[in-house]
Amino acid sequence: MPRSLANLFSKPSENIMSEIGKTAALMTNVIDLSIGDPDMVTATPILTAAKDSLTAGNTHYSASDGDVEYLKAIIAFYQEKFGLSYTKENVRATVGAGHATFLAFGSIINPNDEVIIFEPYFSPYKTQVEANGGKAIIVTCEAKNGFQPTKEAITAAISDKTKAILVNTPNNPTGAVYDQELLQVLADLAKEHDFYLIADEVYWPFVYGDHEFTPLEKLAPNHTLVTGSLSKVFAMTGFRIGYLAGPADIIDAAGLLNEGITFSAPSISQTAGTYALNHIDDFTPALKEEFGNRLNYVATALNKLPWLNILPVAGSIYLFADISASGMDDVTFSNYLLDKVGVLVIPGRAFGDAGRGYIRIAVTQDMATLAAAVRAFEKLTF
Repeated sequence: MPRSLANLFSKPSENIMSEIGKTAALMTNVIDLSIGDPDMVTATPILTAAKDSLTAGNTHYSASDGDVEYLKAIIAFYQEKFGLSYTKENVRATVGAGHATFLAFGSIINPNDEVIIFEPYFSPYKTQVEANGGKAIIVTCEAKNGFQPTKEAITAAISDKTKAILVNTPNNPTGAVYDQELLQVLADLAKEHDFYLIADEVYWPFVYGDHEFTPLEKLAPNHTLVTGSLSKVFAMTGFRIGYLAGPADIIDAAGLLNEGITFSAPSISQTAGTYALNHIDDFTPALKEEFGNRLNYVATALNKLPWLNILPVAGSIYLFADISASGMDDVTFSNYLLDKVGVLVIPGRAFGDAGRGYIRIAVTQDMATLAAAVRAFEKLTF
C-alpha cells in the first residue's frame, strides 16, 4: 500500500473558496456574488487580436520567459504609468497572478523561512507559502484601522527568519487601499531587515475616492517582486495570463522553477495581452468607472440595513460586509442568504480567522442584477 498524501494535504483545512466555486457552477437561478470573475466579456479588439493570432498559426510555445512583444508591452506599461524602468531580464510571462506568486515564493523560500501575511488574505497565499516549505506568519488587520496593518504589529512579526511580506493593495477581500505612510514603512523595513516585498497588484486600477495606488516597487525596487494579472484589469479571466516582475536574479530563478511546471504561458493569451497593454487607456478607465459605480451603489444600499455595515469604498471589486449584528456567524449567514433569497457570497472566514463575522460581496454582476441582490438582502429579517 503506498504512503499517504503530502503532510500539507493529509488533513487539509476547509477550502471554502473552492467549495463555493463548485456550488456556483452547479446552481441555477442564483445571484452569484461570490467569485471575482467580472461579468463583462473581454473587449472585442482584444478578442480580435487573439483570433487573428490563431488564424496566423500562432499555436506553438512562446519562449519560456514569454513572447518578446508581450514582455515589451509589460515594460512599456510600467514605464508609462509609473515611471519604472524594467528590462526584459526583469519580467516573465505567467499563467495568471497565482502562478506568479507561486514562482515568487518558490524562488526565495528555504525550509522554515517565514513569510508575513496580512489577514484577512486571499486564501491561496498561505497554502503557497507552506507548499514551498515556508511558514506563514499572520498579522491581523482590523476594521477600525481600515483593514490596514499597523507598524507595531508588522514590526513585532519580523524575525531573523523573515524572508518576505506579502502585500496586496488594493486588497482582496477587504477593499483596503494602503496609504502612502504604510507603504513607506514596509519599504523601509524591507531595506533595514533585507527581506522581500511580494506586491500583488492584481487590482491596481480600481482605486476610488481620495485613495491612490502607489507601486511598492517605486519605494523599494531592489526588494520588491510584483505579481500581476490581466484578468481583472481587462476582464480577461479565462485567458489566464499575468506576469512576474522584479530583480533579474529572482526572475532567473523563477524561470528555472517554471521549467518543471508550465514551461511557458499560453501563446494566444500573450498576444491578446500584448494588445490590451498597448491600448490600456481604451479599456481600463471604463472598467474602473463601472466597478466604482457598482461598489458605491451596493455599499450605500446595504448600509441602510441595521444589521450590516460596510466601510467606505476604497478599492478592488469587493465589499467586505460586517454581518455580526445579524446574530449569525458568517457561514450560517451565507447559507441562510443562499437558501432564503438565492444570493451566493463568500463567508469571511475563507480569508482567515480575522474574516469571521464578515461576508465578501463581489460586484461582478450588472447593475440590474445587483439591484435584485439588494432587494434580496432587504427581505431578510433577524
